[in-house]
Amino acid sequence: MLAGPHEVDAARDVAADLPLLTLADVLGVPPEDRGLLYDWSNRVIGWQDPDYAVSATFDPARGTDLARAALALRPGPDAGGRMPDPRTRSGMPDLYAYAAALGERKRADPGDDVMSILMAQRDDGPADGRGVDGRVSVEEFENLFWLFAVAGNETLRNGIPGGLIALLEHPDTQRRLRAEPDGIPAAVEEMLRWWTPVMVFRRTATRDTEIAGQSVAAGDKVVVSFASANRDDAVFEQPDCFEVARDARAHLSFGHGPHFCLGAHLARVQMRTLVRELLARTAWIESAGEPVRLRSNFQRGVKRLPIRWTV
Repeated sequence: MLAGPHEVDAARDVAADLPLLTLADVLGVPPEDRGLLYDWSNRVIGWQDPDYAVSATFDPARGTDLARAALALRPGPDAGGRMPDPRTRSGMPDLYAYAAALGERKRADPGDDVMSILMAQRDDGPADGRGVDGRVSVEEFENLFWLFAVAGNETLRNGIPGGLIALLEHPDTQRRLRAEPDGIPAAVEEMLRWWTPVMVFRRTATRDTEIAGQSVAAGDKVVVSFASANRDDAVFEQPDCFEVARDARAHLSFGHGPHFCLGAHLARVQMRTLVRELLARTAWIESAGEPVRLRSNFQRGVKRLPIRWTV
C-alpha cells in the first residue's frame, strides 16, 4: 500500500480489500473472482444506497468461467431505477448460481479451503425421506456461501474505516498507539464499540416476556440496537468519548449468545494486524477529504475515506 502515492481511499482500497482477500482464501473462491464478493456485499448491505444497490465493478473478462456464467444472470434496475430485493433468492440469482457451481466443483475437485472440507463431510445417519445421503446439499451450501460472502465481510469492512476515522479525529490517540503498540488490541475493541458497524438487528420473541418494564408478546418483532447498547452509560463511562484506555470488551458489535458472530475472532485478528502495520509503516496519517457515508439504517458504513500519510 505504501509503495504508491501517499494518498488513498482507505474505505475502498484498504478496508474493502483485506476481508475480500481473506474470504476468497477461506471460501476457496479463485483469486480472480474475489471482486464478485465486493459487488454482492454492496448490493445486499447497501440496497438503500443509490451507488451500492447497483454495484457492478467486477470485470467478467478477468474472472473464471464460473464468474462469467453467474454474471449472465445478474439483474439490472427496472424502469424506475430500482433493483430487485437482494435479501431474496430472486434478487441475487448471480450469487446463488455461482455458489451452486462452486459447491459442485469443490465436491468433485476439493482443495484445502473451508468449503471443500464442508462439501466432503457426510453424516453417519441414514438418508432422509428426500434421498439426501448425509452430505451437505447444494442448497445448503448456497445459503452458507451467502452468509460467509456477505456477513463475513461487512463488519470488518466497515469497522476498519470507522477505526481510522477515530484515529483521524483523535490525533493524541494516534500518537499514543504509535508510541505504545501493545495497546492496539484494546484500541480495536474501543473502535468496534465506538463505531458499531452493524447498528441494529431484528429478532422475533418466541414467548411472552418483559424487557425493562415493556411487555413483549410471543411473535412480536423486537429491534435490537447494538449502537445504543455500545453507548450505554450503565456499562461504559462517558460512552460517547473515544478512549482506548478503557476495557471495551463488553461491546456487542459481534452480537451475543447463540447468534454471536462466527467470524469475530478472525475479524479481530485482521483489524489488529492492519492497524499495527499501518502505524508501523507510516509516520503519520491524516484526512485528505470528508468521509462519504453509506445510506443505510442497518450498517454504519463508509463508502469513501480519503487519507494521506507520511513515512
